[in-house]
Amino acid sequence: MQLGEVDASHGFRVLDCWAHNRARYPDKTHVAALLVESADGRFRQALQAIAEYLPLIVVALRAWRGASEVVLVPEPLIVNESLDVGGTVGLASGKVRTEQDWREQLTEEAWAFYEAFVAWTREHLGEVRVDYSPKSYIGLRRGRRVWAPLWFRRDGATVYLPDPDGSRAEEPSVAMESFRERLHDEGLEAAWQRTYNAGSNPISMRLQRSDLDKPVVQELLRASFEILEPGMAPWSERRSSPQHPQAGAAQVTEAAMGSDSRTDPGE
Repeated sequence: MQLGEVDASHGFRVLDCWAHNRARYPDKTHVAALLVESADGRFRQALQAIAEYLPLIVVALRAWRGASEVVLVPEPLIVNESLDVGGTVGLASGKVRTEQDWREQLTEEAWAFYEAFVAWTREHLGEVRVDYSPKSYIGLRRGRRVWAPLWFRRDGATVYLPDPDGSRAEEPSVAMESFRERLHDEGLEAAWQRTYNAGSNPISMRLQRSDLDKPVVQELLRASFEILEPGMAPWSERRSSPQHPQAGAAQVTEAAMGSDSRTDPGE
């Protein structure tokens, strides 16, 4: 925590700690978090530039004085676009978006896609909580984790999903390569966005409402949902396991037939 205006020394120490831990624990997600009293001075522009390329969040602690107490409220000032700051932190800014806000902003088709996506997920995968508070997307949360942020387009949305193998590596996983080829055959393109949400949701694809009926899309949604279950093995390992040789095919068939089986969201 930097009292007063943030200075170069404190800002660099935060980045130094981030780089050190990133190298020490390469399999973990790392975000550089800078807590300050103020970041309105000389170094704000530099911090904004850094946040365009690195997972950096700068949070100011504002003091609200009541009749007999002082409450510290975190306010995000600078946030890398790939980071999810919905929920508690997002509420502090005083600019929380609501369902009505989104309904008024989106096209009819985009809103229809959203409703179809949420309905299919709850019917076939399990319960999710819809978070309307982020400024740029609607987040579907499984427990505390954002499973699927929806970045809307006029005719649907770009969806960012966890990797079914649980990978956050620089290169696409075995699961990603498998799904990418099958999605391409259906006229859909999936991309590996390693920097999105610090690697937590690296698979992106643009979907329309009709795409939700495609078995390969349903299987990818299911696989990315299941990998969030504690202790779940990577999708590619489960698919190739001799004990479950038909696991992948069964999931596709089940999704295509509209099974109402559910995965415990583990909240």
